[in-house]
Amino acid sequence: MHLSGKTISLIAGDYTATIVTVGGAIAGLKYRGHDITLPFNPESVPVAHQGKILAPWPNRITDGKYCFAGHKYQLGLTDVKTMSASHGLVAWKEWVITRMRGYSVELETYVTPTEGYPFLIKLTAQYELIAGMGLKIDITAVNTGSTAAPYGVGMHPYITCDGEVIDNCELKTPFTQVYTLTDRMVPDQLVAASDLGFDFTNSRKIGDTKIDHCFVSPDKTRINTIMLENKNLQVYVKSNAPYIQLFTAEKLGRRALAVEPMSCTANAFNNGNGLITLEEQQHYTLSYVIGALEK
Repeated sequence: MHLSGKTISLIAGDYTATIVTVGGAIAGLKYRGHDITLPFNPESVPVAHQGKILAPWPNRITDGKYCFAGHKYQLGLTDVKTMSASHGLVAWKEWVITRMRGYSVELETYVTPTEGYPFLIKLTAQYELIAGMGLKIDITAVNTGSTAAPYGVGMHPYITCDGEVIDNCELKTPFTQVYTLTDRMVPDQLVAASDLGFDFTNSRKIGDTKIDHCFVSPDKTRINTIMLENKNLQVYVKSNAPYIQLFTAEKLGRRALAVEPMSCTANAFNNGNGLITLEEQQHYTLSYVIGALEK
């Protein structure tokens, strides 16, 4: 046991992955020896929620306040800068290993009732390395409580082209719509991505562009591909998540791009954007894949 819990190593084909049990985090993912997620030392406390699972909400809830089913709730504030409850309740929690093979592992934990979130949610995270594809992640929630519960989920991987500063990398996404932000980092207006200089539908260099915004899938049934590449590598994230947060990772020296599949936007418990109401025994799964190709 270390600061990030237990360490699990997975191998399949050209891929190796390191998963840790605190936060169910991806501590490293390599393709043919190249880092395709920004690694962190499992014996350390990672910064910027590297690789962690975010539930029962991703991103922020303004003032930690929300109303659900006629009841008002107050969560603890964990982001002092924006005075919000940030990234859910399981990012720093120990997950239990329930099944493990050389190429896959399953982790489990519970969102246990608290004063600000009096609901009981069972969470299962399945990580599977697939030769020729990459690391497939499935995060499944089941409401094991006796009342309906508000729910959202995301994950916080940082993809990288072997640690190269992303200013030198090209980015391609299918997204044509993005939310503007308030000064407290809450989605405001849905606008054309080109209005903010974030149109990457044709691959182009990121340069000094700063992004920490939520993009909307053009089709909720579509598998979207986000591609980061340099002269040697193409690193991709594929997901049918309805929302993707992109963050240019100034906190990490811009050596990676956070690509965060999310079921909802920030502050969804208040604005309703993508909010899921889990009825008793109802389940919801968020899925995505991280992989790479050599050029």
